[in-house]
Amino acid sequence: MTPFNKLVLNEHIKQFKRGRGIVLLGVIFFLNLAVAIGLKFTLSDTNFTFWDYLNVSTYLIYMLNFLTVIIAGDIVSGEFSQGTVKSLLTRPISRFKILKAKYATVLLSVGYVIGLHLLLAFCFGLLFFYSTVLEMNDGVLLNVLLKYIFGAVEMMVYASFTMLLSIVTRRTLFSVSFSMFFLLAIKLFLVAMSELNIVQFKYLLFANTNLSQYYFGSPLFPGMTLTFSISVILIHMILFIVISVLSFVRKDV
Repeated sequence: MTPFNKLVLNEHIKQFKRGRGIVLLGVIFFLNLAVAIGLKFTLSDTNFTFWDYLNVSTYLIYMLNFLTVIIAGDIVSGEFSQGTVKSLLTRPISRFKILKAKYATVLLSVGYVIGLHLLLAFCFGLLFFYSTVLEMNDGVLLNVLLKYIFGAVEMMVYASFTMLLSIVTRRTLFSVSFSMFFLLAIKLFLVAMSELNIVQFKYLLFANTNLSQYYFGSPLFPGMTLTFSISVILIHMILFIVISVLSFVRKDV
């Protein structure tokens, strides 16, 4: 195992020692179970199918952003608040590699959350709606997979933004609480700006994170395209990484 992989493994161990990994798994499990049971009993007399359930599960992805926000908001600032950052930085490993391992852990967490959510949705769908598995409409599987992929991209952006706040402020509470508030408020704000037709807000990062708007709806603002949104996301992600690296590497502990 390479030194970098050991760092990433160590970050994973920390998440489970602090209980966040277990809580994350538990929340995803019980959220999927509750939704499956609720839909089974409330829609038992309708034509609701296994594939309808998988499609409904995609709407829960936005809620799962809060789980990765908690991890990203604490993965760096938690070292400062717990006083472990000095012992971490005294190792014969560069700060850049340490930060890279932490960011890799955050991105992997996004993958775990999305992957586990899809797996549980599939399993509970089979458990409660097994008789309708073969009732698949054309394109439904592709639509579900696209929604999960687009959800993962949006989750990755929010997690990166939260980790940046964590690095710059070194305050877990502020990073997590501000990001959660931002998650709730920014959508409403952007919809309001769209209704007012203030097209300048199309350049705002969070107007572009929902790539599903190009396949399952319409863009918030005129002139937005899939290529435009991907470009905006990439530019901001590069800025997040550069600012995070400069802040973490150059700041005194």
